[in-house]
Amino acid sequence: MRYDALFLITTASSGLARLLNVRTSIQQRAEVIPAPIVVPPSQYFDGVDGSWSTFNIRVGTPAQSVRVIASTNSPQTNVVQPAGCATAVLPKGLPANCAASRGETFNLNKSTTWIDQGWYSLNNKDTHYGFEANLGYNFNLDYGLDTLGLDYQAGVNAPTLNNQTVAAYNLPNPLYLGLFGLGTQPVLYETFGNYSAPSFFQTLRKQKLIPSLSWSYTAGASYRLSAGQYAQLIFGGYDTSRYQSNEVQFQLSADVTRDIVVGVQSVIYSGTSTVALLPAPVYAFIESTDPNIWLPLESCLLFEKAFGLTWDNTASKYLMNDTLYTSNLALNPTVTFRLAVSTTGGSTASIVLPFSAFALKAAYPFVTNLTYYFPLKRAANSTQYTLGRTFLQEAYLTVDYDRGNFSVSQCTWVQGATSKIGTILSPSYANSTNGTTGSTATSNSTSGTSVGGIVGGLVGAAAVAVLGGLAYWFWRRKQQNKASKCQGLPRPDDVALGELYQPDKIPWTEQDEADSMYKKAISMHSRNVPDGELGADGNEIHQLSADTRPTEVMDTGSRVRYELDGDMNFGVATLVSAMLTVPGTPKTPVSPMSTLKHGDSVGSVGSEVGLLAAGRARGRQSDAETSRQSSRSRSPMRATSGPAEDQLRL
Repeated sequence: MRYDALFLITTASSGLARLLNVRTSIQQRAEVIPAPIVVPPSQYFDGVDGSWSTFNIRVGTPAQSVRVIASTNSPQTNVVQPAGCATAVLPKGLPANCAASRGETFNLNKSTTWIDQGWYSLNNKDTHYGFEANLGYNFNLDYGLDTLGLDYQAGVNAPTLNNQTVAAYNLPNPLYLGLFGLGTQPVLYETFGNYSAPSFFQTLRKQKLIPSLSWSYTAGASYRLSAGQYAQLIFGGYDTSRYQSNEVQFQLSADVTRDIVVGVQSVIYSGTSTVALLPAPVYAFIESTDPNIWLPLESCLLFEKAFGLTWDNTASKYLMNDTLYTSNLALNPTVTFRLAVSTTGGSTASIVLPFSAFALKAAYPFVTNLTYYFPLKRAANSTQYTLGRTFLQEAYLTVDYDRGNFSVSQCTWVQGATSKIGTILSPSYANSTNGTTGSTATSNSTSGTSVGGIVGGLVGAAAVAVLGGLAYWFWRRKQQNKASKCQGLPRPDDVALGELYQPDKIPWTEQDEADSMYKKAISMHSRNVPDGELGADGNEIHQLSADTRPTEVMDTGSRVRYELDGDMNFGVATLVSAMLTVPGTPKTPVSPMSTLKHGDSVGSVGSEVGLLAAGRARGRQSDAETSRQSSRSRSPMRATSGPAEDQLRL
């Protein structure tokens, strides 16, 4: 029973150790999910082609603050240089507070961390492929790598990243304000051995600063609420207080330059009458770089009729005089875009724009005098069908690049609404704990109980079970001891063979003492062998089985170890039976010490018997150690070079 307890303790300890190792391993694999980054708006409405909510960024070292528009499809950040407010760029005269009107400028010569890459075209002008190439954007920029941070100063929602692609330019058209790119494709420098620079968005995810490769954006609306509603940009999440959800889920297109594509099934004008403004369904690209809505010519003609618009060839815009603006404002018609995954059938999402969303103000240098214009463009072909920044004033866009899908929802307008930030988790966080607070996690979020807590509970339960089992074992042993005492019988495992009852025992002599010591020593090393038998009359000790293992007898004081003979078939009981005689006929025993090795000499019978007697307690300990030992053994975008003379470089 003693060995059973040792085995139980060893097994339980091994099990607990394994559970603890599992817990440690899981905790090491578990990773705290970063919270979404809610980028603070600049709290300015900027622009000469409308009143747009901007974001402040910090560029270079020391940091220079610049206000820019969030571009849902740009792979880089574009900023205006000081030369963008030079007379060579604006020959008809500089606007008042030119730098401020362009969101401030960035002087790369004052940045100690600027790494210049050279002048390149915004896109491939030969193939007309790349960022906004389909809309005719084409000019040169000075590319470089520099430090880039969000907001006016670093903080929880305003990280700062090194070696980010920044492109500086001067021309006022088509980008009067700079851009902060949200694209995923890297910038590829062909002349630098195809060197690739990841986008700011990709770097955030790579450095595990956001919970997924996703973002949500709405352009804001200066005409909404009491003082306008600022734009919202969230990396890795969304704000349910800013939109009304729908059941339509769109898939990203394979073309990284035009990936957020929706089917526009209809465009409906609602005023004094209801008019369909889209003759046939089309696929359109949603983006925030360009402010206009680009539709087929037939559709534009229907818009002209519904709103009384006239195309201005000089300005390349639908300009509205004060009379037209006032009459439309009084009528306040709406335009509803019905979107779906395809151009026919399926679930749809409706985005409604009031007339105020189309009533944008144009200023110098786009027009000579401040005037309203309607942001509608005539598309030359299907590659230009675009729902631009005007559309995103009333639409809330959430894009999940990890899963390749996105959603478009109608914005809601509640004065003083409290933000309700939700988290979009990357699929890689399936076995991780959620580090966000007060957010609604999507898809692969785990429950509130952490994996470590669950494993800890299992370890605790196992420990309680083991302790309970040990307590029961000791209680049972105690009861068995009491039962043995009550019956007046000695415990078999506590009585040596030499102490068994022997009739006709002669008076005690010195020789008897020697005999007794030998018997006790022998019994101490043989009583647990199941093959040993006692004679029927109790006066004989029979030979043990041949597979009995020899056992050491330890000396307690002399530091001498006696060993049995190396022959594995030799049994201790065989030697003793040859020595002992039937009681009543005492003889001088044959000393078994002739078979015990003691250095190079053999001691006297008396001294050897003394050593054996002293070693009896050690024999019990040796058995336990042997048992324990036995138990243990079970136990992209391309930036291409363009000729400097083709574009203005200052």
